[in-house]
Amino acid sequence: MIPQTVLSTELSLDYLDVAGEDRAECQLLLERQISPGAEVVQDFLSARLGSFNTAVPELSTAALPVTERDWIEGMLRFVPAIRNWHAERDIPDSVTLDTLADFGRNLAINRRVHGRFGMDTWTWLTHLFAGRIFALGRLQFLLHQPESAIPGVADDEWILGIHIPENGALSTHAVAESLACAGPFFTRHFPDKPVKTANCESWLLDPYLRAHIDKWSNISRFTALFTPYGIPRDEPTDAVYFTFRTRSMGRLSELPRTTALQQLVLERIESGGSWQLGFGHLTLP
Repeated sequence: MIPQTVLSTELSLDYLDVAGEDRAECQLLLERQISPGAEVVQDFLSARLGSFNTAVPELSTAALPVTERDWIEGMLRFVPAIRNWHAERDIPDSVTLDTLADFGRNLAINRRVHGRFGMDTWTWLTHLFAGRIFALGRLQFLLHQPESAIPGVADDEWILGIHIPENGALSTHAVAESLACAGPFFTRHFPDKPVKTANCESWLLDPYLRAHIDKWSNISRFTALFTPYGIPRDEPTDAVYFTFRTRSMGRLSELPRTTALQQLVLERIESGGSWQLGFGHLTLP
């Protein structure tokens, strides 16, 4: 395991933007002796830090199950290591704070969806603790190589995967600012991995949404930035989850229809349609 500068519990939780009941639960985890499962998670995160291997193996064994709670604790205890790794690469502390805040955001979403402390998105957050993803303004950018063919992009070329955290409106100005920051940021901090292309894989790029949403909306303006590629695939629950934060498809009639987007999502399902994951790419400014 790499050396870790000691951070106070409060400072670690500030970096992760953990608040309310989740903060109290995290404090309890950090105040106790580290669990054996969390030690396994820490060793995994340490070996993964700075690598671009995206696979997350099953860490549990018959002798030592590694639970969701162990993943949370292991990540909590890994904050000094990822903070130091950022600092060694001269990554601004403001970017570190914005990036690590995704941990607290996902804890809050989990509580809202499941009504309890937990993190069912811990697999996604391993990217954060590996030093592969960064929040630059409104958007997150994941440095990776394409897993499927993208027109004009070589198989071994580095690209940025665009992700949209639950963090306010997706305004045209905020998106443009993020995209403008991405190229210079990665050129400076990852000069050996030049990037010129970004891609996005999202239900927001479902061709049906583009055809039916108000063309002046923020979502429509965002999707118009991308050139579609590949064949969209059915992901029936994605639109419901990211619009309503539920995976349940059995009680759709009880969900709100306050916004035009909510209405569109539900009406398509009720008419027998299936929401899809679409793919798009753009050239970075």
